[in-house]
Amino acid sequence: MRSVQGMTDDPLGATPTAAYRAAVEAGDVDAVVACMAPDVVLSSPITDRFAFHGHAQLRPLMEDVFAVVQDRRNHADVGDDRTRLLRASGRVGKTAIEEALMITLDGDGLITRIDLFVRPMPGLTALAAALGPRVAGRRGRARGLLVKAMIAPLAFMTRSGEGIGSTLARP
Repeated sequence: MRSVQGMTDDPLGATPTAAYRAAVEAGDVDAVVACMAPDVVLSSPITDRFAFHGHAQLRPLMEDVFAVVQDRRNHADVGDDRTRLLRASGRVGKTAIEEALMITLDGDGLITRIDLFVRPMPGLTALAAALGPRVAGRRGRARGLLVKAMIAPLAFMTRSGEGIGSTLARP
């Protein structure tokens, strides 16, 4: 299906990112990396202090992501041959997450950039609490423990405070 602007609007049809979506749902790290250009960049949804660059950094990151995010499902894939917007969901432990991925493709259809956004806040902090220590721990056990100590209280506060806070703030 094509819209007036020539952008594909088929939510989960044969799009330039179909192989990527299938690889992510299957938890296949090799297939995910095969969809990416060698100089791919993934911006972290947790911090803007660094990004992940190239296959050497993306492979272990995807291993960690697949270890902590379960039940990942794709819901939408719209855009054109160069820019795609994907919408997906999953869970980290018992906490639901929703993702929006802005994906940039090169002329060969390989992913050159992923800008990742995660919501709601309890989902983002659950992801940070599960993923951050694993990523940091690859550079030393003490780093992983320190990141866990810093993020775990935030995840607890957002998870436990969401019910009360949303009730108090609800229009």
